[in-house]
Amino acid sequence: VVSDVTRTADELPTIVAKLQTSGLWTRTDTFYPFSQVLRLRVLQIVCGITIMVMGSVAWIEDRASLTKLGLGVPAGVFTVLAAGASIHTSRGFGGYRPASCHHTSLRFLGPSPGIAVPLTALWLATCGLHAAIIVQAANVLKHSDYNRSHTSFLLAVVETLLSTTTLVAVVWVVRIDCCYDPD
Repeated sequence: VVSDVTRTADELPTIVAKLQTSGLWTRTDTFYPFSQVLRLRVLQIVCGITIMVMGSVAWIEDRASLTKLGLGVPAGVFTVLAAGASIHTSRGFGGYRPASCHHTSLRFLGPSPGIAVPLTALWLATCGLHAAIIVQAANVLKHSDYNRSHTSFLLAVVETLLSTTTLVAVVWVVRIDCCYDPD
């Protein structure tokens, strides 16, 4: 004896497939994935704080020199400021505000020029500092003697990973903002 419950459970994948292909599940408008962007911004903040700590250790290791791996201190500060400002001025934080930026190709920078210019400057400085850290870390890795300077070697590896993660998250958020209407 086959009950209706058993038969319905067996046919569930077919029913779900029919529902998904119907017009009920498809939309012409897409929603901005604020939760995903927020997770990426939090990742950037965590990486910024961590690279700030690693930069402080490198600063002490290099005898108060911000020229090598000590660049992690300003890079971390700029990362935390830029990610925090981006969260605060984003679409999902504080409700919807209509965009006053008329150039649709530049709308991913921010809802208005007054917001877009400082945020773009912060993110350009942040990305520049992280690129400089990657170059400095590669230089330290290339010229370091692992047995003699174990701390510098490990700091270079960690700062390279943190900077790369931050830059990948920046590219990912820009991609999301270009695919969806960020305002």
